[in-house]
Amino acid sequence: MIFSKGHEESMQTIVEALNHFSKVTGLVANTDKSSIFIARVSDVVKERLLEMTSYVEGEFPIRYLGLQLSPKKWSKIECNKLCQKIIERIISVSNRHLSYAGKLQVITSILFSIHNFWGAVFILPQSVVKEINGKCREYLWDGTEGKKKTSLVAWDNICRPKQQGGSSIKSCKHWNVASVGKHIWLLMEKKRYFVGKMGE
Repeated sequence: MIFSKGHEESMQTIVEALNHFSKVTGLVANTDKSSIFIARVSDVVKERLLEMTSYVEGEFPIRYLGLQLSPKKWSKIECNKLCQKIIERIISVSNRHLSYAGKLQVITSILFSIHNFWGAVFILPQSVVKEINGKCREYLWDGTEGKKKTSLVAWDNICRPKQQGGSSIKSCKHWNVASVGKHIWLLMEKKRYFVGKMGE
């Protein structure tokens, strides 16, 4: 993923760098799998940039490294795939007669690993966080998806450290905020975490 200013000079530098990379390595960018996203430029400039790169203009949302990217804040509808994956994992293990400790292990190692992959990049809507917590809570106390059963212990207490009487399950909400906050902290520290400058 390459970012650039919206003028021809910057785009020309990128094109030359990609061409040089191709000559040195023998690797060529696949134009069928490459797109360019242009914003806040005139139609004339846009057409010129598209002509220079030979790439098609992309449309959001797109998938990149398994994640769906969008310039807008995520809605509950866009997070349906995450919730569906969690439901599928619960269904796949619901026929196993696991103990309480076994179910905790499933939630910790499987369900939350899916959430952490998405939650480490995007701030998830609170409605989605509540739904994830609900699915995990249902599985913990009943072992199946979609069945309502009275929880013996409040979910907030389950998420407490073991030293405080909990089960040390990471809270979806807190883990999401902490993961995204890490990126903000690195940006404030002015560390080169996301990008590298052309020519370095």
